[in-house]
Amino acid sequence: MHHDQHNAGGTGAIVRICGFASSTHESKAFEPTAHAFFPFCIDWHDAKKRSFAEQAAMLKELGYEGVSHIWLDGIPERLKTLDDAGLKLYQITMTVDLTPGKPAYDSRFKDVLALVKGRHVQFDLLVGGMKPSDPAGDERAVRVLRQMSDLARDSGSQLLLYPHVGNWIERIEDAVAWPRKSIVPTSA
Repeated sequence: MHHDQHNAGGTGAIVRICGFASSTHESKAFEPTAHAFFPFCIDWHDAKKRSFAEQAAMLKELGYEGVSHIWLDGIPERLKTLDDAGLKLYQITMTVDLTPGKPAYDSRFKDVLALVKGRHVQFDLLVGGMKPSDPAGDERAVRVLRQMSDLARDSGSQLLLYPHVGNWIERIEDAVAWPRKSIVPTSA
């Protein structure tokens, strides 16, 4: 696997392209795993609607090392239940909105970064607010992702561009193309 890493303007956290729920991590609290394999999106797709504690117990029993989390709600509880079970929070999915005049991301992002500091959590960014692949979003995306990257710098977190149908970053090609022309730190 080839990795390019560009650092321009002192921007901190790495912006990566996310195409699947797999992670490489190094953490003092957990043994390094070359490629972690973990459940993604269980917040919504748990047919039994288990609590975070029940999910953690189930994941531990099934042999998983951790899980991902959808949105910024309930992060303190998720972290406590995972810590209690000896599991890791690998990823948090959140939205970025490029719509002019709207807040670009959840105001709780900075607080969540403080909660996950040193845990090497990845933030899967669903980037919307513009027509898919519309180059008119490039300039705002660069500003927003630089700002988010700067906020994430000291937390040890990574920002991942998560292509999703109907979003501005809809295809892997979108996630790869615009960062290369924009000077946002990338690794792909």
